[in-house]
Amino acid sequence: MTTRSGCGYVVLAVAAALSTLVIPGEPVWALGRQVPDGNPQSPSADESSSTGLSSRISAQSSAQTSAPLPSTGQAQNPATTTTNQQKLKCSNPANPNIRRFGCKDEEHNWDETLTKGWDGVRDKIRDLGITPSGSYYSALQTNVTGGPHQIWGYVGLLTTALDVDFEKLLKIPGMSLYFSDLWGTGSNLTANLGSVFPLNPNYAVGVHLGEIYLQEKFLHRNLTIAAGRLGASYTFASLPVFNNYVSGAVDSTPESLVANDLSFVGPPPGLEWGAQAIYNVTPAVQVAAGVFNTNANSANNGNVFVLQQGNKGALVTAQVSYLFNQSANDKGMPGQYTAGFFEDNNAFATLPLRNLTSTGNSGVFILGQQMVYRPEGADTTEGLTVWAAGTYSAKQLVSSMPLFGGAGFSYQGLIKQRKSDISSVAWIYGKTSNFIPAATAAKMLEANYQWQPARYITVIPDFQYIWRPTGTSGPGSAVFGVQVNLTF
Repeated sequence: MTTRSGCGYVVLAVAAALSTLVIPGEPVWALGRQVPDGNPQSPSADESSSTGLSSRISAQSSAQTSAPLPSTGQAQNPATTTTNQQKLKCSNPANPNIRRFGCKDEEHNWDETLTKGWDGVRDKIRDLGITPSGSYYSALQTNVTGGPHQIWGYVGLLTTALDVDFEKLLKIPGMSLYFSDLWGTGSNLTANLGSVFPLNPNYAVGVHLGEIYLQEKFLHRNLTIAAGRLGASYTFASLPVFNNYVSGAVDSTPESLVANDLSFVGPPPGLEWGAQAIYNVTPAVQVAAGVFNTNANSANNGNVFVLQQGNKGALVTAQVSYLFNQSANDKGMPGQYTAGFFEDNNAFATLPLRNLTSTGNSGVFILGQQMVYRPEGADTTEGLTVWAAGTYSAKQLVSSMPLFGGAGFSYQGLIKQRKSDISSVAWIYGKTSNFIPAATAAKMLEANYQWQPARYITVIPDFQYIWRPTGTSGPGSAVFGVQVNLTF
């Protein structure tokens, strides 16, 4: 059964899918998800043999309520039409690769892009209600220790997007349409190491569709409802500070959520039909809920539009967030605290061999970040922010990473002459399911420095060390690399 284009049909069809999930055969258990090179039925040799393959969109930073911490060094945009404007929200709306739901229609200064305003053309078409954007992400990495041998891996991702404001174009209040696509190139160093923590979240060779959805805002724009092709990880279980990291272990959501339920994934490479709603209860309290399809092939390739391919049921997730000191008049140091859950009544392959299925999986997550030191005073972004995150899924029979924990910090402006640069450190822990032979815990340390020579480019030298990368016994891996984000 294929879907129709109407968003109302999408919501009904997601809840109506009732057949049994068929997960592509895997010769051994895998703690991550397969990422085929443009073909959901034919994973590459690297991926089919990997025990810990994952990939997820990068720089993806944040839940719909917020984008990365002011990590780009760019000034916050003037308040838009949103009633409850949050200080941690949409710090870089010019770059479609590091903005999330709720930030798609935020206007930005063309000086934040390499190509500027196209000699006035961009302003003219934005006045009509159409805003194009684009970016290029690249990561060059090598494992200096660990793995079968030391190799170099390169990942590139070109992202283009189009925001259509129907309020301007067709005079329909609060309505907009978002469309994006991605072109990925490179090699999969994560698969070569068999790591349960992706070294970067952007590996997806080929052309992939990104999010495609229609949204409407109600109640003085405090309620946003969207339906279409969506990624749950773009809205749920994320923090603004996660965008400061290179590893996909937390960028843009804890890796355990995707490892335990593939339907949680965002592009690249995958998407699901779905619908979600976000409501600002007060300036400090926000609730969000969503329902998504559970097509494993679609989660592996955003170009797959069919609703059912052996899957059934739906993924339901919800969260509540406390946005501390984020209103325009708040002078205290900002923070964000989020707690939520997911429930999926699909059939999941059982561990360790994935030769049987078991119905249902669920989990909870809690995460938060808080600025604790701000030397330049109120309304500045320089200073120290600390964060912590944890997830738990009780059903180890189908959850390859039932327990996840992480903590870290980011300091913006550590070097006084470089007020926009950010230094970040993270410690990540992922416990392997007891149903997997030789199960243990993978651990990771990441340290990086985000240098911003111009408002439209960031360069991030990065170091990652992973103990027991596969989540079983084995030597650790040390990885050095550099990531570049260019907005045009």
